[in-house]
Amino acid sequence: MSTKTTVHPPDTRAVRRRVSLSDRIALRIGISLIIWSRRTHHVRPSVDHETRLRLEREREAREAKWLIQSAAMRLWH
Repeated sequence: MSTKTTVHPPDTRAVRRRVSLSDRIALRIGISLIIWSRRTHHVRPSVDHETRLRLEREREAREAKWLIQSAAMRLWH
């Protein structure tokens, strides 16, 4: 196993800061809007065939890149 990186436990002595009331209200409103919009929009937008093919190719390229990177990391260790 490589010893180039060291994992440290999180610092538990850090002072917890309180979140302001306005931030908590904004977060609650934002989450409510997200939930509301997901409940009210039942129809998914249609995607044309070319866009679907492009997205599929991009996804496959990302997966291939991840596989190559993970194989390289296994060989490196």
